[in-house]
Amino acid sequence: MAKTFHIAIIPDGNRRWAKKHGIRGYGKLYDIAINSLVDIAEEAFEQNVTHLTMWGSSHANLADRSGAFFKGIDKAFRENIHRFSEHPVIEKHDVRINIIGEWRSSLTPKTIEAFEQAMQKTSHHKSRELTLLIDYSGDRERTDAIKSIIKNPKGNPEELLREHSWTGHLPDVDLVIRTGSWQDPHNSAGFLSLLVDESQLYLPKLYWPDFTPSELKKALDDYHSRQRRHGK
Repeated sequence: MAKTFHIAIIPDGNRRWAKKHGIRGYGKLYDIAINSLVDIAEEAFEQNVTHLTMWGSSHANLADRSGAFFKGIDKAFRENIHRFSEHPVIEKHDVRINIIGEWRSSLTPKTIEAFEQAMQKTSHHKSRELTLLIDYSGDRERTDAIKSIIKNPKGNPEELLREHSWTGHLPDVDLVIRTGSWQDPHNSAGFLSLLVDESQLYLPKLYWPDFTPSELKKALDDYHSRQRRHGK
């Protein structure tokens, strides 16, 4: 099996960036945020990243925010996922789009349909994988996995949790990039907790919309320059 290279990004700081730049309206803000994803994905796959995982929204984002927030982000997801699945970078790098989380029970029917179409359209691609975490929280993923194991506990105990998890098919994460949190470095809601035991962390001093392809290249150069000791 070819060596995988998996980076996961928590694109934090969107609302703080919007306030700083005088941008009002959740729809416009998340259009900008999603546009950034297209450029970052293209650079990542050019840099031989095989798996790129992006946290698009947590469960709390969609459950606890105002109606205006939900309408804005739902519309941004719907209007951009089709355009993104048609982007030349998807065909060029043979990228499969995978969308994980509880979005089927929270988003509007039209947005759910758009997500399903994007996954179906790219399902035959095998070389790269772009995973979008929508209505996702790692603590809810673990709880769901444990409930599933209780119903069907057969198998290797060391492998059961991964087999029953939403993200268990993905390789371990090599690098986690979190924007917007350099003053408060932390993980949130068990982000990919099954996959990050050995991950390196990178916390750039900027908010997500300012995280450009050149900033990603800087992050990857920093990662490759580190000496991994793995406890030795």
